[in-house]
Amino acid sequence: MDKKHLLEMTGIDVDDWENTPVPVRDLVEKLVEKIEQLEKHKKELQETNEKINEKVNQNSQNSNLPPALDPLDVQPPKKKRKPGTKKRGGQPGHKGHSRFLYPVEDCKQVTDYYPQRCSCCGEELTGSDSNPHRHQVVEIPPIKLEIVEHRLHQ
Repeated sequence: MDKKHLLEMTGIDVDDWENTPVPVRDLVEKLVEKIEQLEKHKKELQETNEKINEKVNQNSQNSNLPPALDPLDVQPPKKKRKPGTKKRGGQPGHKGHSRFLYPVEDCKQVTDYYPQRCSCCGEELTGSDSNPHRHQVVEIPPIKLEIVEHRLHQ
């Protein structure tokens, strides 16, 4: 190591350096070299750390990665939609989609239910409704195994 560079690094005056014993000068030179090595190593580690951080911080927004590989904390929150002016459900004029009723002739059993009293005023009811509300339940019968045994005689 040259003397001028060493004196600049340590801030020691030339006269003081000349008056310093040789073993102390050797030690100072070794320590300055070690400091320079450590600073160089530190700089390499910082560069490596920056490269690793760049890789870790990659997501679909800043690289060609698909969004499915984004970490959970990187995915943007879903945008809330503004409420529309239409109400939920079928809109006026929309053709409904409901189950059709089978003809009465296809029904195995028809059960009529008659209320005894009016739900509003509580008076006794007589007679029958000409257009009752119809509700049908279709049951699939349980499957029964059909077992066939084959016997081969000789």
